Amino acid sequence: MLFMLDEVMTPREACDRWGITQDALRMKIKRYKKEGMMNKLIEDGKIKYYKPEGKQRGEWILTVEAMNLLFPKNIIEEKQKSHFL
Repeated sequence: MLFMLDEVMTPREACDRWGITQDALRMKIKRYKKEGMMNKLIEDGKIKYYKPEGKQRGEWILTVEAMNLLFPKNIIEEKQKSHFL
């Protein structure tokens, strides 16, 4: 699966682009992990988690497709905003 660079982002960029807080994204990821749905996104290549050896924390890399699944309502709102511009 190939993505253009503007389709791959850090959590901070994803929050800015979707107009959500980092806490909202963290809570959604936590809920998806608890429900076992995060593994599917990882297997499908829509999200990646990298944790260096010996470190406590890792980093998430998200795609536009993953964000569309995590926060679909926000995309609809964005399309409506751009329609009126």
